[in-house]
Amino acid sequence: MNMRSRLDRRFDDRHPGTGLVAVTEGDTFEVLDISIGGMKIPLPAGRRTWKGQVLDFELRSTRWPEMRIAVGKGEVRFVNRDWIALQFVRPSYDLMKCVSRHVAGLVWGDKPYGY
Repeated sequence: MNMRSRLDRRFDDRHPGTGLVAVTEGDTFEVLDISIGGMKIPLPAGRRTWKGQVLDFELRSTRWPEMRIAVGKGEVRFVNRDWIALQFVRPSYDLMKCVSRHVAGLVWGDKPYGY
């Protein structure tokens, strides 16, 4: 079983974001990693980003092109020189479905039964 550190603040497991694309303010980024609570994306070049800022985004799956594009808001929780961490703000059903399908595909294979 995966043992967590006492100092780990995360509630949800993180999974690779391979196959997910986030579009924010006209820029397209491959998602670095994702969980039910949020995601990491590369730091937008040439744009000021700060902790507490709320970004509107679209989340698209390249593995499930028939899935509806999920629209959401994310609050910037951490800014690094290479990436930013977004925490979902009142995530929609479509956003949670997109995340759960992505994680299910990573865990169980191509397309899990029932999706």
